Amino acid sequence: MTVWCVNYWIGFFTVFITHSLLLDAKDQFTHKISIIHEDWGEASKEEIRAVLTSTADSLLDQVEIQPKAILVGRSSNGPIVLFKRGKNGEFFVNLNTQDRLWSQYAFQFAHEIGHIICGFKQGHKGNLWFEETICEVASLFALQSMSKKWIDFPPHPNWKSYAKEFNQYALNRMKKNSFSDKGKFLEWFRINKHSLTINPTDRSKNCRIATILLPLFKNNSHSWSSCQHLNDRKNLEEKNFDQYLLEWKQNCPLPEQKKFVKKISNLFAIQFSE
Repeated sequence: MTVWCVNYWIGFFTVFITHSLLLDAKDQFTHKISIIHEDWGEASKEEIRAVLTSTADSLLDQVEIQPKAILVGRSSNGPIVLFKRGKNGEFFVNLNTQDRLWSQYAFQFAHEIGHIICGFKQGHKGNLWFEETICEVASLFALQSMSKKWIDFPPHPNWKSYAKEFNQYALNRMKKNSFSDKGKFLEWFRINKHSLTINPTDRSKNCRIATILLPLFKNNSHSWSSCQHLNDRKNLEEKNFDQYLLEWKQNCPLPEQKKFVKKISNLFAIQFSE
């Protein structure tokens, strides 16, 4: 056997094994979403789990983390992912929706998946608005990704028509909260930065910033994996936004992730000295 042949087969089996492991990891995760409440109106638990699995896949396929099981309940106090964990490290996510409003399920669940990816934790809340904004990006990203996927590969054949609804849901939200002139973003941000630190869950403001960030997330394969390191150093210490972004960049282990954080920082006209 020639050296070329040996290298070919080594490469082939490496790709095959890697692909198999990725599929196993994905399959392993899809079995970790459990619907713990019974009453969701017209929707069955099996239907809901199919939608939430598709939602999770659109984001978690982009990262290396292996989250613990996610237990999904229904509550008027949702949507929210709780700081509390199950005895085996499970995440608790509560949604505030019902029936077969699949776009709403996807939007809410993707937001909470965003918090999980960002390594949400308790601590100083001065920059929480930025994490909330990334979670808004996660919702828009997931809806648009699912819209493309469901055209050809819906969880059930008769669900193909929902593909357009996902995209329309995202477009409606962006249209309602966007900049007519994106060149005005920095001026707007400087005016609204303080109010964001006071009210980090101002959804209109979160979404407006998300419309600026979304293209970067869609066009960079390291975007979501970078977010895994957003809160690595979060604690009770007060930090300004510049320092928060600098530490995020420093936390990222890969050069490509650091470059992504730098692109985000540039949008806010923040330059790192290092």
